[in-house]
Formats: sequence, structure tokens, C-alpha cells
Amino acid sequence: MIFKKLAAVASLALFAAGSSVAAPVVYNLALPNISTFDNVITATGASVTTAQVTSGASTFNYVDLNGNPATVTVTRTDTGALATADNGVYSNNGRALSGDAWNISPQRGLGGGVGGKPDIDGFTSGLTFTFSSPVNAFGFEIGDWATCCTGNTRSVDVQNAYNVPAAGSGLWIAFDGGAATLPANALTDSDNPGFALENSYTNFIGAIDSSGTFSKITFFGDGFGEFLVAGGTLRFASVAIGSVGGNELPEPGSIALVGLALAGVVAARRRKNA
Repeated sequence: MIFKKLAAVASLALFAAGSSVAAPVVYNLALPNISTFDNVITATGASVTTAQVTSGASTFNYVDLNGNPATVTVTRTDTGALATADNGVYSNNGRALSGDAWNISPQRGLGGGVGGKPDIDGFTSGLTFTFSSPVNAFGFEIGDWATCCTGNTRSVDVQNAYNVPAAGSGLWIAFDGGAATLPANALTDSDNPGFALENSYTNFIGAIDSSGTFSKITFFGDGFGEFLVAGGTLRFASVAIGSVGGNELPEPGSIALVGLALAGVVAARRRKNA
């Protein structure tokens, strides 16, 4: 009887583990492989809208979930002021970004700590993209990442709170004012996919969240001493909810419940056999 009850608990726990929390899928690609990001979107039946970054511009057009015109406005994380593209077109070893760029070279400056988490050094050097109408896929190009400074060390507080490595030149991203994550961290220049593919310090960062939408993205680097730019061509899309797999993570509490329940089942079986 005990065994049956515990088995029932395990069954309920496994069902509970089916519930999930959303984690946007983040892509870090060499520029020739941007089609990987685009193909995931078009496979859902959605289309990709693009906007080339031009010098002096801080607002760009796209098409929203309902097919209506919308805009994204780019601001600086340190002041909140409009960020006009100020770097021209970045190129390296024969590969160039597809448009102008913003200089976001990492500088010391704390910020971005939310939900009781500590501020992150480098946050104030970044950009925030604010969308007039929500999207759930967005990407842009990066230049000069991982050329140096991969031995920089993060504070212990940041390491522990964000579960990130102690060292590296990182690219951080945060959605809708939430806690930042570190989708790309370079310990050598070959960790830049553009360098690994064609010996060029150019890459593309994109994110897709088919569990919902977002209205704001903040992006920055923490490779202090490194020159870093972002821009090229902005890419937007609105995919159907649930259409992109791989972005569901079991809730930690559910995983723990499954473990406890199964342990109880095993213990009960042993007592029964004894």
C-alpha cells in the first residue's frame, strides 16, 4: 500500500516536472552562418525583417506580431540617452559587418543587478533595445570580440549569483529588465565562431523565445581593454508561440520533487522485498 502511494506521488511529480520556465534560445554564430538563425524562424512559417544600421541612427523599423509597423529605439545603458551608431563599418581579415555599428568597448562601471543579484562590472558600457511592440526573435552583429582580455576575472559575487566562469571576455544579455545571462564567454580567440571559421573577429548574436515575447533587450561585454562594436544588420521576427523547441527548462523544484518521490519508491520496494 505504501509502495502504491509513493508511486502515485512519483507520477504526480513527473507530471509537475512537465511544467517549465522559459529560457530564450541564444545563437552565437559566424557571420556566414546567420542563415541558421533565419532558417529556424522561417521553418515556423514566420518571416525575418531586417534593418541595416546606419551612421547617426538610433531608431529602426520592423514588423510586429500582428504585421503592423513598429520601431526599436537604441539607448546607452549608462545614461539612457539615445545611442546613435558611431563607429562606421567594422571589418577584420576581409570580413565586414553588413552595416554601421555602435562602439560598446567594455569600461568599468557597475549596474544591471536585479532581484537581489549584484551589479555587473561593464553593464554601463552597453546598449538597450526597446521595442514599441513586442517581438520574440532578435539579433545583430558583433565586431572585435575575443581579440584580447580573456583572462579578466569576475568578482566572486558575480560568479556565484549568475553561475558564470571566473575568467573570460563575456557577452551578456538581459530580457525585459530581468537578470542578465552570459550566453558567450571567450577564454581564447577561437571561442569567437567567426575567428574559428574564417580567422575573423566577427560574429552574430541572436535570441528566440517562442514561449512569449519581449519588449526590451540589454546587451554588453565585460572584456575590459577590448575594443567591441555591435550593429551591422538588425534582424526581427515573431514566431508562433511554442514553435521553436529546446527552450524549455524543467523547474528546479519539480526536479527535486521527482528525486524525492523516486527515492521513496525505491525505499518502499526494498522494504517490501525484505
